Amino acid sequence: MRILYLHPNSWSGEYSMLVQLRSMGHEVCVLEESRVLGKWTSRRTADHFRDDNDGIPTLWYDPRRGVKRLLTWVPDRLFRSAFDGRNLVHRMWVILEAVRRFNPDVVVCSDGFSYGIPAALLKWIGLMPERLLVSYIGGDILDRPDAELGRRRTRMTDWLIRKSVANIDVLRPVSPMLREVLLRDGAPARKIRVCPSHLVVDSRVSDRIQAQRAAFRNAIRSLYRIAPEAPLVVTLSGNNKGKGVHILAEAWPAIVAALPNARWLLCGPEHPWLNSSVWPLLDAAGLRQTVVAAGRLEGDAVFEHLAVADLNVNPALCEGLNMVAVEAAAVGTPTITSDGAGIAYWVRSHKAGAVVAAADVSALAVAVIAAFSDPALLPAWQTVCHAFSSDFFMVRIAGELLELCAAEPAIEIYEQFAG
Repeated sequence: MRILYLHPNSWSGEYSMLVQLRSMGHEVCVLEESRVLGKWTSRRTADHFRDDNDGIPTLWYDPRRGVKRLLTWVPDRLFRSAFDGRNLVHRMWVILEAVRRFNPDVVVCSDGFSYGIPAALLKWIGLMPERLLVSYIGGDILDRPDAELGRRRTRMTDWLIRKSVANIDVLRPVSPMLREVLLRDGAPARKIRVCPSHLVVDSRVSDRIQAQRAAFRNAIRSLYRIAPEAPLVVTLSGNNKGKGVHILAEAWPAIVAALPNARWLLCGPEHPWLNSSVWPLLDAAGLRQTVVAAGRLEGDAVFEHLAVADLNVNPALCEGLNMVAVEAAAVGTPTITSDGAGIAYWVRSHKAGAVVAAADVSALAVAVIAAFSDPALLPAWQTVCHAFSSDFFMVRIAGELLELCAAEPAIEIYEQFAG
């Protein structure tokens, strides 16, 4: 099967799936944008995408340059405000160029808005008969200004989204929560297949870290001067408003009152939201010293820090999935999350943690305290973590994607979500 991926750079973990599909014997090609092609260059082809030897032919284009951009200037001006400042008709033209160049069996969009909409409009006007599979990860269809997430639904933006979902062959929300959004947007239920994002790390890496969990626990706790017996929760995110770390900050005084030795390992970048709405809450409560800021983490350090904690907490206001909960489970750490995150479905179904109402400070505090107060609870959650994370293993998700790419799927993917 020849698969054309549109804009795989929309998610940092997508490249690993391209490589996986190649390893399974399928041809993979890419359309991707670049703003460093050169002053007089608007297109460039290459025999690889990211690695010189990955064998993924790529058409690179600069969305700011080229004769075609000038020719589409008028209609692009009409749609620009509704299309997040992008050039809709120009992008349609470039997608069509990539389809004609690579002649794929199926076109896969990694982003349901910026590339899913123009690809779907090409289907609508009859210029792209190839099968179209579009992924939805959250911000492409959600409209949650309270969480600083998604696309503001102006009348024109709403029309573009609704017109696109009506003309796509397969819509792939990464969680049941996003399935409901697509249904409200008028997507035909028969075309929707829930298929989550994949766990990027090789299971051998997570298995190794979990096997050495005690050693990492001692080393990292010692590094941050956290007592070996201290109840330890971890958060790992971009630390923006939508991730809800301020909700945990509001709940933290009650948690520490019940668990005086508790510590919070706060991982991720020093986002302005921390300085405006998280650290002031902790300072006012006199609890800044109970929180350790680990900063931005990469590679194995992500899993090592998740492994040293007793509990991962994801108090998201709104989030399409949340892969950190999966990464934590892969190294044996259960999660308390909110019903505003798509991962809540898996946490509930596997009984691999707890789910509380989004933005409910009291409920979050009660859940964290209960997890440490009941000696049987955390061990019970930990025993099912591997089964939880295995739902997201690369090979499994690749197989499900191939089913969705097929003209006549042999099985119904995640049909249990339809009810």
